[in-house]
Amino acid sequence: MSKKVAQNDSRLLGLKSHDCHVIMQRLLPVGCRSLVTKNIWSTIVELCTFFKQLCASTVNVSDMVEAQKQLVLILCKLERIFPPAFFDIMIHLVLHLPEEAILGGPVHMRWMYPFERYLKRLKDYVRNAAKPEGSIAEGYVVDEALTFCSRYFDDVETRFNRPDRNDDGIHPTRQLSVFESQCKSLGKQSYVELDNNDRDKAEFYILNNSPELEPYLNEHKQELHVRLREDCLNINEVHRTEFAGWFFEKIYAMHRMQAPEVTTELLSLSSKTNMVVSSYPACIVNGVRFVTHDRDVRLRTQNSGVSWFKCDSKHMVTENNITSIDINGEAYKDDQFILASQAKQVFYVADPSRGPNWCVVQHVKHRSIWGITDDGLSDIDLLQHNSSSNFTLFVDLGNLQEINLLRRDQDVIPIVQPVTNASRHKSTKMKKQMRRMTLIRKKMTMIVVTMLAIQIRRYILCIHYYIVQNVSHNTVFVYNNEFMFSKQIENLHIININNIKRNKF
Repeated sequence: MSKKVAQNDSRLLGLKSHDCHVIMQRLLPVGCRSLVTKNIWSTIVELCTFFKQLCASTVNVSDMVEAQKQLVLILCKLERIFPPAFFDIMIHLVLHLPEEAILGGPVHMRWMYPFERYLKRLKDYVRNAAKPEGSIAEGYVVDEALTFCSRYFDDVETRFNRPDRNDDGIHPTRQLSVFESQCKSLGKQSYVELDNNDRDKAEFYILNNSPELEPYLNEHKQELHVRLREDCLNINEVHRTEFAGWFFEKIYAMHRMQAPEVTTELLSLSSKTNMVVSSYPACIVNGVRFVTHDRDVRLRTQNSGVSWFKCDSKHMVTENNITSIDINGEAYKDDQFILASQAKQVFYVADPSRGPNWCVVQHVKHRSIWGITDDGLSDIDLLQHNSSSNFTLFVDLGNLQEINLLRRDQDVIPIVQPVTNASRHKSTKMKKQMRRMTLIRKKMTMIVVTMLAIQIRRYILCIHYYIVQNVSHNTVFVYNNEFMFSKQIENLHIININNIKRNKF
């Protein structure tokens, strides 16, 4: 998008249809909040939220039915903001998009973006600008031949068997799900020594996020309830600090008794971790590349954003389905650890409405990742979201009366007027004048059309006479509204008339 911005006159040049979708769903809701009042930008954000619902990978019928009702209110609010020239047929077609989604299914199964990308690939085959069709045909044949041959090269790296750029490998199957949360480290390895407080927090987070340890967690809480009785606040804090040691002693006691449920993985999970941990500047998790913020500052791209699982109201504000965070603030210092499998990549867009340290969180779906969920659906495009229910489309009509955008160039005509005898007589007189003007307009139109037909007939007869006199014994053919002569005629000016019908000639 940065390549299409003209910095001299602040214009966007060369936008494609996909660029307009990015602006509508990503940039416009963020940028307009600092330029206009809340009554105006909230209406624009509500319209952009509808397009986010429409382009979701899973479209619920109930969401589309509700969106169709809310769109009527959104367009009514837009009529009070924009001039009448803004409302053409394209604005009206927005009302029919929910019904089309209900009948036709998800939008990503019917839009033209895959075909437009393939047309770009065909255009790259052109090497001779004078013969673009032949270049495309030859390039397509060569590509098909190479594709067919590469299917039989098992020991040669091709684009079909080459691993992806952000491939984190195949994760081994484990008995405990916490050991399946792995990532592929990148960059130079360094060692960091943790203190006892950070190590205890990391250990408790791992144990608390292991679903296989739920019986042990409940058992320890029950023992604390018996020991501490009704002090619930103190129970949670004691549970956080004492569970790792209690779990270690219980598992090793069961191991000495040779209990069958104590496996090698469970025994390893209960053991204390090392104080020295490995640190890397980048890693690949679930097919997505993450880098540290210090490394991200030197790059034009952004790969350091990770979604926030917890944040207080001081550092996070959510309004109209837009989440803004304070990137300089640090919340929940006592809970800063997550598993690698829980990392979800987000991007940060500067929020000009709140200040230089605030950014809007943008959740995306990567086109190259086919994450098959339990319901058999997949995420295949950048603009898509999991479900249309992730966004709540609610139209606020509370402050609609505060919009003062009446035209000042003419007086406001009231819609309802008291009907009197004088006004009724005046309206009847105006209707008669309108009928008289309509009749005069029709007569003038018929006169003009008749005169134009006479002039065209005279013009055709002159041309016919001129050609017959000059052609003599030569034959005249008409093909595609152009004159073709069987013999070359000297001193004859060929006239091309595209508007003359063949039978009339």
